[in-house]
Formats: sequence, C-alpha cells, structure tokens
Amino acid sequence: MGKIFGFGIIGCGVISKWHADSIEKIEDAKIIGAYDTRLESAQKFAEERNCKAYETLEEMLACEDIDIVCICTPSGLHAKLAIAAANAGKHFIVEKPMAITKKQVIDMIDAVEKNKVKGAVISQLRFTPSIQRAREAIQNGELGRIILGDVYMKYYRSPEYYASAGWRGTWEMDGGGALMNQGIHGIDVLQYLVGPVVSVSGVCKTLTRDIEVEDTANLIVEYASGAIGTIQGTTSVEPGYPRVIEISGTRGTIVIKEDVIIRWDVDGKELSEDQIPKGNANSFRNPAGFDIDNHRRQIKDLIDAIKENREPMVNVYEGKKPVDIILAAYESSKTGKKILLY
Repeated sequence: MGKIFGFGIIGCGVISKWHADSIEKIEDAKIIGAYDTRLESAQKFAEERNCKAYETLEEMLACEDIDIVCICTPSGLHAKLAIAAANAGKHFIVEKPMAITKKQVIDMIDAVEKNKVKGAVISQLRFTPSIQRAREAIQNGELGRIILGDVYMKYYRSPEYYASAGWRGTWEMDGGGALMNQGIHGIDVLQYLVGPVVSVSGVCKTLTRDIEVEDTANLIVEYASGAIGTIQGTTSVEPGYPRVIEISGTRGTIVIKEDVIIRWDVDGKELSEDQIPKGNANSFRNPAGFDIDNHRRQIKDLIDAIKENREPMVNVYEGKKPVDIILAAYESSKTGKKILLY
C-alpha cells in the first residue's frame, strides 16, 4: 500500500460523525486527531476514534502527520478555518456552504491558490448514481433543449432544532436559513445539472420560526442556456417532504426525489430500475437523515485528486457557485430587483 493520508477533524459536533465514519472506510486514510473549541468534545471524539485531542487549532495544524483537515463547524467559521488550514499547507474539505459572504469566498480561493493546496466543498449529492446519470443525459442532449430546471425543498425543522444551538438561524454564524443551510445542496445540484445561473429574482421571508434568517423562499432563475427555473425552499412545512428536482427539455423530463430518479420520460431512451440504486435519505425532516456513502466517495475523490495532482470534483470554484446564487437571492429579496450573476 502507498501513502496513508492523515486526517484532522475540526469541530466535533453532529456532522463530524459522517466524516469520521467515511474516513474509517477508506483504505488509504486515517484519523490522526480532532480539535474543538470545547476541549471535552474533542476528547470524547478522540476516545471514540482512537486518535489525539488537540488543545489548540495551531497545534493540530502544526502536526506533520495530518495531510487533510475536515472542517465540520458552524458555517460562519468555515472560511477562517479553511484559510488557516491552507496557510499551514494542509489540504481541506469543508462542509457546505464553503463560506457565507462574498469576501470570505474570495479569501478562501486566494488562500488555496497562494498555498497550492487542494480545497474541496461537501456536495455529496453530485456523487450519487442518479445525479451522474441525469447529468450525462443532459450533457448528451438526450432531453433535447432544456426548457425548465426546478427544485422544490419543502423541509421541516422544529423550533427545538433552532433552539438547540445558539448559532442556528443567525446571519453571523448560519449565513442564512432555508436556502443557505438546508437548501444549498439542492441548489448546487440544480445548477450542476442545468448549467450556470445568470440571474436570480427572489422573495425570502421569515414566516413561522423565531430566527433572524429566512424560513421560506421562492426564486426564479435564468440559466446561461436560456432555460428558466424555480427554486423553492422552506424549513417550516408540516410534515416536511423529500427534495424534488424536475428538469424538462424538448425531448423529455427527469424527476429526482432526494437521490433517486422517480420519473424518466425521455424520448427514445429507456432506464431500467436496476440501473439506479435506491436511496434512503430522509434529511427533509431529520438533519442527520442520510448515510455516509457519498461523503466517503467525496473524501476519497479529494485523496485521489492529491495523488493525481488534479482538482477535486467539487473544488472551491465549484463550491462558490451555489453560494453566489443564494447571496443573489438575498440581495434580490432585499432590493426587489433581479440580480445578474454574469
């Protein structure tokens, strides 16, 4: 076996489990240590994963055995930590969103370029067979000219969910609500499938939850291809429903529920049921309601990108795209104007 890549985990909350479980299933990866602002959380994680608990971030980033860090903190800390990792010469993979302001995004990209490290942004849905097959169909012209690209994310998050951590639902640390936190995966996949979004018109409101950010949003987007679409996101719908992506062209329509193709009405092209494995995500009601397979695939992709000296599939430039759309939605809602991205 070749090199074993050492990992450090920054932030030992809920999502760190998915990163740790994924790393433990990758042959050429090993967890070296963990850091959390609450030392007791890092110590508990370290005891469970048989690794070291670091008392300071600087100590972790100085460890020569750590090649890659996983950033699993609240969103408002992502940029600061990613930049620190890059400046220490560490590759990193950061949970979504990569950052919550335009300046943070630019500063992260600058740090990656300056330090010549690999930066990846979690967008695990891109690694699912359904999304890859849908993208192939669109890229190959199987749907003809794309006319509509829509995503509907009618999620449920309880008042207790927002009350469970002081950073949830705040502009400073969450960066947004139904779009920036819960909806970013669907938004990323939609633009990944249909193509670049060139304009956004949106209305974002806080209708039911006692939070600073939006719990309900409706956007109209235009794509570079000329297609148009709707992005709908909420965290206040009872009882909560799976995310649905619908893409229609002149020769057919594909509908994806969570990570499963449920309709394949494509002229002249058949899709047998055994071509696409069934998914099991239920994160529309439970924030932790998804398995680790696609996190594992994405972390392995970063390792392979380092080995092969290529960009990871979802690098910082790709991670920027859904953040740009969401920030444009907030600006549009605030000003009442259509926001041009390009």
